[in-house]
Amino acid sequence: MRDQYDAQLWTQNHTETSAGIDRLIARIMQAFRVLHCINWSAPWSDDSRCGA
Repeated sequence: MRDQYDAQLWTQNHTETSAGIDRLIARIMQAFRVLHCINWSAPWSDDSRCGA
């Protein structure tokens, strides 16, 4: 009984931790995309795709 309870808690915690890590990586990648766009965009152009 105790093993089943511990296994259920581990599974729930693992799922929440994995989802949190996925969200963190997605935010970091979005920041890198914006920085890449800013670095390579031409300041004189009217194209405002950065941050989109």
